[in-house]
Amino acid sequence: MSIRLLDIKTINKIAAGEVIENPASVVKELVENAIDAKARHIIVEIADGGTSLIKVTDDGTGFEKDDISIAFKQHATSKIIDIDDLETITSFGFRGEALSSIASVSCVTLISKRKDDNNTFGYRYSIDFGNESNIEEVAANDGTTIEVRDLFKNVPVRKKFLKGFSKENALVEDIVIKFALVRDDISFDLIIDGKRKFHSNGDGNLKNVIFSLYGKEIVNNLIEINDEFDDIKVCGYIAKPITARNTRNDEIYFVNDRNVKDKTISRAIEGAYEEFLMQHKFPLVVLKLKIDSSKVDINVHPKKMEVRFSSDDQVYFSVYNILHNSLKEENLIHDEKLVDSTTEEYTLDNYFKDEIAETDRGNNVAETFVKDKSAEKTIDIDNMPTISSILNKDYKEGINLSNLHKKLSEDFEEKPFIQETLTENHKYIGQIFNTYILVEFDSKLYIIDQHAAHEKINFERIMKSFKEGKVLNQKIFPSIIMKLTPIQYDAVMENIEDFRKVGYEIESFGDNDIKVDSVPYNIFNIGNEKLLMDMIDSFADDKNKEQYDSIVEKIASISCKKAIKANYILSENEVKQLLRDLFSLDNPYNCPHGRPTIVSLSKYEFEKKFGRIV
Repeated sequence: MSIRLLDIKTINKIAAGEVIENPASVVKELVENAIDAKARHIIVEIADGGTSLIKVTDDGTGFEKDDISIAFKQHATSKIIDIDDLETITSFGFRGEALSSIASVSCVTLISKRKDDNNTFGYRYSIDFGNESNIEEVAANDGTTIEVRDLFKNVPVRKKFLKGFSKENALVEDIVIKFALVRDDISFDLIIDGKRKFHSNGDGNLKNVIFSLYGKEIVNNLIEINDEFDDIKVCGYIAKPITARNTRNDEIYFVNDRNVKDKTISRAIEGAYEEFLMQHKFPLVVLKLKIDSSKVDINVHPKKMEVRFSSDDQVYFSVYNILHNSLKEENLIHDEKLVDSTTEEYTLDNYFKDEIAETDRGNNVAETFVKDKSAEKTIDIDNMPTISSILNKDYKEGINLSNLHKKLSEDFEEKPFIQETLTENHKYIGQIFNTYILVEFDSKLYIIDQHAAHEKINFERIMKSFKEGKVLNQKIFPSIIMKLTPIQYDAVMENIEDFRKVGYEIESFGDNDIKVDSVPYNIFNIGNEKLLMDMIDSFADDKNKEQYDSIVEKIASISCKKAIKANYILSENEVKQLLRDLFSLDNPYNCPHGRPTIVSLSKYEFEKKFGRIV
């Protein structure tokens, strides 16, 4: 079989497969170009999941006539000149692949007018599945409109693998939302099948965009992040643990204004939240990372969704430290509600109803650009009316958690929220259901789960001893002889030093047997052999698992077994000691498994319930 060169159309179709996967990827490329063109208002319209129409309109700088057709050539770009520019690239698009790839698998029409031209006309250019037409003069607004029709019509195999319209719509909506979050200074509109699905007003207030997506309850539980650590700046918002989700979908982060997916950043986010969340729960965050561009490789994949860092550890420690410290300094006691608020709930649809009604008139949404941005409405979230993990183990790969926690303890002096004031000034009311402790303080009723509280106290004490190398052990007699499988035996021998640090004295006893002479003092007489076997299995089952993390999980389990149980009557002195111990912790808010130890009810809620406040 002879070797031959492919024709340019086939080359473009193959290249399009790397860049253009679905309608959402088309939207992503076109919106990135609009942002690079300094647009202040971007409108995205799609129909039939984006297969029949994708239209992106912006009020950016527009095209020069002579540049229009060149822009659709392969590897044509205005963003870089040579390979050295890749070290400092800050624009979104730079490879020069997007427009040529899109045009090879669809019918594209571009209408553009330069902002600084005094002309009342712009230029229209069409290219259908790679076949170009002449450029002609047409009436046009400032900026650029690109229409993409019949996507993948000439590549039926690719079209066959698209999802249904609703799924493709959702993917497009997700892309637009991510742009609105990272560029809150740009106004975005998304119209799907003629109906407005999303609007942001581009006032530069990230909290307003978050409000439009998640509502007031989330906004009221946000913690602002604006800090720098080790030359990495992190800003944005993280939500309090009470808002935890079931998936990672709401872990949204940007590196130098690019939405990416990165295991190092995800590990850092979830690690910071680990002691605050229940198992299999994930935080809601919207974060923007600023990193020296020379330390970030964005040229890893054509879709530009992946990045590579010169130092993963630097990124991990920076994000972890900033988020973990912010959570430690925050009051994370959840205020429960006895009654629903009767105040009308605010939504962006209501707030912008006049503007939306105006912009919904007619089909040419491009004509509704807001010329005077100072006249646009903004939302004052703070003054609006009141309305009613464990980490995925794959995410821990490659991180030395033992060194991490040592470093973290040196980096920040944590400041608990309620220690001294609440400890000294609270009023003890009593115990209900032999399980919950009631405390009055500062016009609030605090309800403490005695089991969760004692569990957390035990956990913190054992962890403190472990970190400081002060773990005490207890000799056992007679010694425990344990017969292990070859894999279990190998796991013990490889990690025998870690077992020693926890308080176990173990030695080989021939073949695959081990002899245990001492166990940690804290777990003496609490299922010694079973707990040790569980720990051995945790090492044996996952060779790549961090040893420190495995021990932490077992310490949490041990703490639970030693804690005061529910339905146990406590004396007043026992309660006071329990509260003193709890409020002395850095994080008294959650047990080791993430369950809350304490919630509160305000005096206001009681007075609403009893009709004292109408």
